[in-house]
Amino acid sequence: MLTLKKYNIIMCTLFVVDDGEIDQFLIKQNLLLHPVFDCVLYYSGGVPLMNYIKKHAKDAKNLPDMIFLDLRMPEFDGWDVLDALQAIYPKLSKKIKVYITTASIWKNDIIRAKDYSCVQEFISKPITEDNFKSISKQVQNLCA
Repeated sequence: MLTLKKYNIIMCTLFVVDDGEIDQFLIKQNLLLHPVFDCVLYYSGGVPLMNYIKKHAKDAKNLPDMIFLDLRMPEFDGWDVLDALQAIYPKLSKKIKVYITTASIWKNDIIRAKDYSCVQEFISKPITEDNFKSISKQVQNLCA
């Protein structure tokens, strides 16, 4: 955890899992306006993310505080990530907060996402400035 004493801001780590280059670009631009994460890593799919998390499951300093997770990705999609994460969640040295960031507005997806204890919020794309302001407040509370 990093504290920027000059600004009295607590920083956290974010992993973004999204196969869309445009979506990743928009998230990067919004994070420039709301720089609350001291480290942001981008993954284009769920397999590399889960490999990383499994490798560092017992090492809290190398686990993310939050994940922005797209549901619709080829091969190993967001639901697969949530299933894999749920299976190892009790063994993780840090409880990762997951924010679903998806183009889906299906009520069934919103209901299904609530079944996962790690899911904090379901955000329909595009992620707005208000979403980032709200998440910024949550980051400060989480990493304080």
